[in-house]
Amino acid sequence: MSLCQLYEQANFVLGGGVLGLITQSLAAKAGRALIVQPEGEHLSVVDAVGLYCPVSKIENGLSMVTKQASIHKVDDWCLLSLDEDFSLPIEGGWTHLALLGGEGWPIMIFLDGNPDDELRRLLGGANGLVKIWLRYRSVEEVERSMASISYLLYAVKSALPSIFEPFPPEFLATFLVDIMRESFCPKRISLIKDDGRELSLLSGDNCEIPFREGIFADHHLSPVPISLDDGHAGVVGTRNVELLNRQCSVVLPIIAGEDRFFYLLEWGTMHTREASDVLELIGGVTAKAMAMSRLREEGASQVFELSKREFALRSIHEATLSLMENDAEDALLSRILDIFGEMSQSRVSNVVIHDPHSMGYVMWGERRDGGIKSTRRFLCSAKEPLFVSELPDSFDSDMASGIFKTLGLDELGSAENLEAAERVFLLKDGAYLMGYVSVSCSVTGARYGDDQGLETLAASSSVALKRCRLLDEVKGQRDELNRQVRMRSFLQELASDLQQIKSFDSLKEALDQSLSLALGLKGVDLISTSLCDGVLPDRVFKSDVPVVEGDSVWVPLRSGRQLHGAMRLIPEDISSVGGEKLELMALVGAFVAPRFDTMKHCPVADSIDLDIVVDSMIQRGVEELEKEGFPCTVLIGPSDLSEEQSGACLKVMKALDRSIAILPFTWDGDVKQLFSPSQGWAPFNLG
Repeated sequence: MSLCQLYEQANFVLGGGVLGLITQSLAAKAGRALIVQPEGEHLSVVDAVGLYCPVSKIENGLSMVTKQASIHKVDDWCLLSLDEDFSLPIEGGWTHLALLGGEGWPIMIFLDGNPDDELRRLLGGANGLVKIWLRYRSVEEVERSMASISYLLYAVKSALPSIFEPFPPEFLATFLVDIMRESFCPKRISLIKDDGRELSLLSGDNCEIPFREGIFADHHLSPVPISLDDGHAGVVGTRNVELLNRQCSVVLPIIAGEDRFFYLLEWGTMHTREASDVLELIGGVTAKAMAMSRLREEGASQVFELSKREFALRSIHEATLSLMENDAEDALLSRILDIFGEMSQSRVSNVVIHDPHSMGYVMWGERRDGGIKSTRRFLCSAKEPLFVSELPDSFDSDMASGIFKTLGLDELGSAENLEAAERVFLLKDGAYLMGYVSVSCSVTGARYGDDQGLETLAASSSVALKRCRLLDEVKGQRDELNRQVRMRSFLQELASDLQQIKSFDSLKEALDQSLSLALGLKGVDLISTSLCDGVLPDRVFKSDVPVVEGDSVWVPLRSGRQLHGAMRLIPEDISSVGGEKLELMALVGAFVAPRFDTMKHCPVADSIDLDIVVDSMIQRGVEELEKEGFPCTVLIGPSDLSEEQSGACLKVMKALDRSIAILPFTWDGDVKQLFSPSQGWAPFNLG
C-alpha cells in the first residue's frame, strides 16, 4: 500500500469514515445489526444492516442500556447479552449489544445473535478505530476551543487598556458594546441603562425594554451571564423571559455603585462555555473599571472641595489675625465690615453692636459698594447684652424680624436696618448677643458665600471685639493704677518733706509749692480754729471730708475727733475739682493734720514733741486694724526684737532704748509667750 493510499484511508477514518467501515464489515459478517450513538437520554440511529429502520431516535434508550450494563469495562469494548424482556421499537429480536469507544459508550451496536469469534475480532478492531477517531475529534475540538479562547483573550487584552482609561461609566458601557461585537460576534447585542427611575435603550440593536423585576430590580448583582430560558425564570423574571428570549439568549448585568447596565446578547458561532467565562471576565473587569472611574471622579471632586475649603480656612485664618491686630474698637468694626464685604462680595453689609456707654444696640455703620461709613445710630435700649443661647449662629433675613421681635428687639430686625440683606450672622459672647453683621447678595448677583465660613468669621469677630473691650478695661485699670502709684509717690514725698519741717511758716510754704503744681492751685492757707475764730465755714466743723465753699476747698485738719484747723485750697478752676482731687486733698489733710497740731501754738517752733508724734502714729495704726475688724494690742518692750517677734508685728516704732509694737492679736496664749512680761514687755497706754 502506497503512502498516498495510507493517507487517504487514515484521513477517511479520522474524518468519521470509521462508522461507514464498521457498517460495511458488519454487512459481510452479521445478519442484522443496528448502530446507534447516545444523544442525551436518547439513542440516535446512525446506520442499520439487514433491515429497514423506521425511526431516527430511540426515546429513553440510554436508560434501557444502562440497566443492562450493570458490569462493564470502561477502557475497552464490552459485549452484553440482552434479557428476553429487552425490546426496541424496531422489529426483530435483539440478543446482544456491543459497547465501543470506552467511557460513555460513544458507539453502540445491537446484534440479533451471538457473534462468532471472527465477528468478535471485528468488533475489537472497530473499538480501536472508534477510539482513535474520538481521540482525534476531541483534540480537534480542543484546538478549535483554544483558538476561540485565544482570540477572545487577545480581544479582551487589547481592550483592557482602553477600559481602564479615565472615561465616564456611560462611555465605558457603550465602548464595551463595540468590544463584544468584535470579540464574540453576536447576532444581536443591546445595552440597557437603569438610571434608578426607568430602563432605557442606551446603545446597540433595538430590543424590547424589560420589566423591572428579577435581576432588573436587584441592587446587588455580580457580572455573571444569565441564560434567558425557562430554567432562569425565577432569576430574570417570567415576563422578561417571555419578552426577551425570542431575540436574546443571555443577559450580562454590570453594576458599579449607582451605575447599572444590562447587556442582552444573542449568541452567534462562539456559544461555548469558554465564551461565557470570558464574557464574565470582561464584565467583571468593566465593573471594576467603572467603579474606579467613579472613585476618580469622587476623588477629584473631593480634592477640589478640599482645595476650596483650604482656601476658605486660610482666608479666615488671615482675616482672624488681621482682626486681632486692632486694639481700637472703631478700627476693629471697620475692619469687620471690610472683611465680611470682601469674603461675601456683598453689595451692602451692616454691623450692629451693643454699646455699653449708650446702654443699647446701635447701628455702628455700613459698607456699600466698597466704601465704609460710620453712622452710630441708636436702635433700641438694652442695659446689658441679651441672653440668646437658643439662637443659631446665622439665619436668613426673612426670619430676622420674627426672631428679634421675640427677643423684644423689634428695631434690630426692621426693614430699614436689614435693607437688601440676605443673611444675618450673630456676634455672640458665649450666650450673649454682642450684635450682628448682615450681608446682601454678591455684586455678581449670586449668593453671599459659604455660611459655615462666614459663621466662623463671625465667631472670630466676636472674640476680637471682646478682646478689644477687655483691652480698654485693662488700659483703664492700668491708668487708674498708675494714678494711684503717682498719688502714693506724691504723698510719700510730701510726708517725707513734712517730717523735716520744724516751723509753721515752712510748713505753709512747702504745701504752697508742692500742692499748687500737683493739684492746680492758686494758693494754700493754713487756718487754726483758735487763732481765727469765725473764719472757717460752719460746714468744716461738721465734716471729716473736704468741703467746697465758694471758690475754695476747705480740708478739715483733725487729730482723732478734735478739729485743730483747716487747710484752705484755692483751685485755678473750681469746676475742675472732682472726686479724685477731693480724695487726694483729704489724704494730704491727713498727713498735714499731725504736723499742724504740733505747730499751731508755736508758729516758729524749732522743736517737736516726739510723744505726740508717736501717739499719733500708733493711734492711726490701731484705727486701721479696728476698721478691718482685727483685735489690736499695743506693747512696749526691749529695743531689740527677735526675727519671730518682728514677723508678728504689724508696726514697730523705736524710741530711744524702747520698742513700741502694734500686734493684730490679743496679748494672751502663744502671743504672750512670744512677748513675755519676763522680757520686759507690757501694755502701752496712749497719751
